[in-house]
Amino acid sequence: MPSREEVLRSLYGAWRLAWLDRSGMSYFDLTVEGFWRSFFAAILVAPGYALLVAQKLLGRPEEFSALWAFLVESTAYVVGWAAFPVVAIGLTQVLGLGRNYSALIIAANWAAVIQIAAFLVAVGAAFVAPPLGSLLVTLVTGAILFYQWFVVRTALQTTGGLALAVVLVDLLVNTAINLSAERLL
Repeated sequence: MPSREEVLRSLYGAWRLAWLDRSGMSYFDLTVEGFWRSFFAAILVAPGYALLVAQKLLGRPEEFSALWAFLVESTAYVVGWAAFPVVAIGLTQVLGLGRNYSALIIAANWAAVIQIAAFLVAVGAAFVAPPLGSLLVTLVTGAILFYQWFVVRTALQTTGGLALAVVLVDLLVNTAINLSAERLL
């Protein structure tokens, strides 16, 4: 488990990356231990994810089992956090970027906290002012994808095209997980 200082330093690094400042990478612990501790970000993201799931489920017209929904969504959450690191092992090797694999996962994990915070603000705005909020959700989604691209490009120290390919693979993997979970509900 990371120390409070490491969490704050890592979140600041993710924040710097959100402002397109490549030096944000210097705030991450890029060691093997830092790699494993970066998954603590999943704990920080979980409450926001739970709010989004609750909003989705409460908007469903048909009835559902709360226990079943909890099991499905919890499993999807864990699988989602594990899937990209597993896929990225092979992907970074194929792309000749394996030397930066750990930096990619560390940066992506901490960046997820910034992403969920931004998305929750957009969803909250959509709830308060639906027409403008929907536009904001769309814009924030685009900004999050751009942010992911910048994080991937910076962490992997690669070209924009290869970073885009990695982001698209991540998007496809997460979409498949989410669609699978949705079918089970």
